[in-house]
Formats: sequence, C-alpha cells, structure tokens
Amino acid sequence: MMKENINDYPKIGTVVIARNEAENIYDTLDALFKQTIPLQQIIFVDDNSTDDTVKIAKNFDVKILTFPEIHDNWVSRPELAKVFNYGLRQLDVDDLDFVSIVGADHILPHNYFEQLTRRMITDNSVVASGAIQGEIATVPRGSGRVISKEYWKTIGSKLPVNFGFETYVCVKAMQLGFNVRYYDDIITKTSRKTAITYKPIMYYNYGYAMRALGYPLLHTFLRAILLLKRGKGLKSFRFFLNGYFSNNDTFYENSLRNFISKRYNTRRVLSNPIGKFKIFMNTKY
Repeated sequence: MMKENINDYPKIGTVVIARNEAENIYDTLDALFKQTIPLQQIIFVDDNSTDDTVKIAKNFDVKILTFPEIHDNWVSRPELAKVFNYGLRQLDVDDLDFVSIVGADHILPHNYFEQLTRRMITDNSVVASGAIQGEIATVPRGSGRVISKEYWKTIGSKLPVNFGFETYVCVKAMQLGFNVRYYDDIITKTSRKTAITYKPIMYYNYGYAMRALGYPLLHTFLRAILLLKRGKGLKSFRFFLNGYFSNNDTFYENSLRNFISKRYNTRRVLSNPIGKFKIFMNTKY
C-alpha cells in the first residue's frame, strides 16, 4: 500500500551490475522504477559490455558507471566483488536506511522493497531477501538482498574481495548475533534460470569458497551431492570437491571460520542425519 508522505518510506539505495545484458536489463530496471517505495539512489555499473546494455540503461534515470578494468568473466571469482564495490562506493550510505544489490536479470515485484523492509524492521533483521520462483533456499540470495545501513557500516561498507563474498555477508551477521531472514513467500523472477550459464570449472571456485569460509567436510560433501541432484553432472561434483581440498591458505578470519565450523559441524548433522539430509535434498543453493 502506498504511503501518503514520501518521508515515511525507508530510504533505499540499489546497485545493479551488468555485462552484456541487453536482453534482460530493460525489464530489471523497469521493475525497479515501478517499486511502491521510490528508490533514493540507483547505481548502474556496466562491466565492459559489448552489446546495447548501456544504451538501454540510458532510458532510465540511473547513475551509469563503467568499471575501468578490462577482464574475462569473473562470475564465481572473488574479483567480482570489485565490480560490486565500484558501484557500492557511489552510494551515499549516510542518507540511506538500506543498501541493496540486484542482478541484471532479476525482475522484482513492484512491492518487493516495501514488503521486505517492513518485515526486516518487524523482525529486527539486518540482511534479508525474497525467493526466486521455482527455487528453494535457506539464506538470503545475493541478488535482491537488502542490508541495513548499520550492519553495512559494521562490515566496512564493502564486500570482501575473497571467494564466497556473498555468503560472507550473511554468516558474518550471524556470527555477530544479528538476525538474517529469507522470505520464501516474497516471490521474484529471473529472465534466465540461475546458474544456467555456469561451467563445471566454476564449481571449483565454489568449493574453494567453502574452505575459505570454514565449512566442515561433511557439510561440503552434502553440498556437492546437491549438484548431482540438480543435474549438474559428475564433473561439477568433482570440481566442487577439488576446489575445497585445493584451498590451503585463502581463508577468512579465524573467528568467522570457527563460528561456521561449529554451526555446521559433523556432530550436529549426525544428531539427526535423516532430517538434515532431507533439508539438504530440498535446498537449492
């Protein structure tokens, strides 16, 4: 429901990054401009597109930036955080209540931010997202994620340039005792199926991230099984585990890794193996 006074709205700033997304970007930006909460700031970062992505983005009142480094595809790589940070630095965080990140192919319902921020305030949560139609998850997704200003400042107002940087935002909040919420009844859509363009070697990087964050072996192995369940093939399964075992020195801080190790330790899994296995098999990460 629209409020009569615009000053009653929470102030939200959003960053969208795109690389050759001419087929998708119009619908994504159009949905942002139709939100029942008017977004205070929208930063659009073009990651060196060679198609009409920027031309289409110019149809909207967004601040357009071009990421200055020429590079290959950084999906699943830690360097992708640099592209996000390039846009996030442009947000005037002091004038906002929430920061959000939206993928270039992510179409949000028009009341997305109104629903999400209202429930975040009620639940006293600092990180939250809705769901993508047809997917099941347990933690806030990367795209569509909303972060409170206070927590965003607590972690330095930037994403860590390391493997698993999106997961870091959630688990660090948990470690610090904050609430994190995934609202599976706030449904969004994407223009293409998540991870449809992923190559098996990208799962090496995800396995590498699991070790960087401190996830135990059994939890990681169950994640690898999920790849088989989702039809990603034995090659992706193998790359994922190889990535985990190959990471011997790229770690997050010990306090965070110890928190994750205890939260997902083998004893907790084995205390209710059937129940835990059912959760894993019904979860899409």
